[in-house]
Amino acid sequence: MAVLTPSPKTAFVDAAGEPLVGGMLYTYIAGTSTLQATYTDSTAATANTNPIVLDSRGEANVWLGGAIYKFVLKDADDALIWTVDNISAPTAAVSPVLSGNVTIDSNTSSAALTITQTGTGAALRVQDSSDPDATPFIVDSNGSVGIGTATPSSALEIASPGVFTGAWAYLPTGTAMMFVQTSAPTGWTKSTTHDNKALRVVSGSASSGGTTGFTSVFTSRTITTANMPSHTHTLTDPGHAHTYTLKSGTTSGTGSGTNWFGEATASTSTVTTGITIANAGSGTAMDFAVQYVDVIIATKD
Repeated sequence: MAVLTPSPKTAFVDAAGEPLVGGMLYTYIAGTSTLQATYTDSTAATANTNPIVLDSRGEANVWLGGAIYKFVLKDADDALIWTVDNISAPTAAVSPVLSGNVTIDSNTSSAALTITQTGTGAALRVQDSSDPDATPFIVDSNGSVGIGTATPSSALEIASPGVFTGAWAYLPTGTAMMFVQTSAPTGWTKSTTHDNKALRVVSGSASSGGTTGFTSVFTSRTITTANMPSHTHTLTDPGHAHTYTLKSGTTSGTGSGTNWFGEATASTSTVTTGITIANAGSGTAMDFAVQYVDVIIATKD
């Protein structure tokens, strides 16, 4: 799309149509009598005199800043020719400068505003009176959005300290949430009611309970006999052989020449009686040291 070229020189004529040689252009802050500078070129490094004295062709180099001006034109004898208020710069370098309120009123199926950036500069920059502002709202040439930073490093970067408003701000006071950090974020207060506890998901009323701390349960430990409750064992003897003592000269058995057990030959052996059950374990310690992530509970102020 082509646009009409702006006038490269500001030129004025008198009532006869002749160049206003030696005419004087005063520039003020809009709506006031306070002088406001214009500049000799686009760098805004050198301010014009105020008033600006027109040359032999009635011309002058007049470059405006981003403010709004009032122009007062007088002839070489300082006689008033005209006054025009609320003048703003049509261009600053090659970018339009709009002063006052801007309204885009569209009724189409296309975007109301389209910004195409084919260079490396920002596609959109909103800043305060500082120019350049170090903490603007910016959409860079890649489409990344920075809030409070001129160089977003991700799709959306909010400069610290970022404080959420909007729907986040309307969470009721006392709302409790978990955060994976040591201190509560701005606008929240860290709760110290619960400490060293696990989380339990319920479908009914939320409460708390239990008596033993999380790290006391989930640790490396050995279960000893003392940890076991009182109990009994049932033993069934499947049948087995016993040894016994045969004593010489005992004749209490039956039959001729027998001993106490009815054996004909005297001998000595030992009777084995009783069954022993060991109760000492031989395993290693059980490791319940489960991995975990610490969180805090904070309530909204």
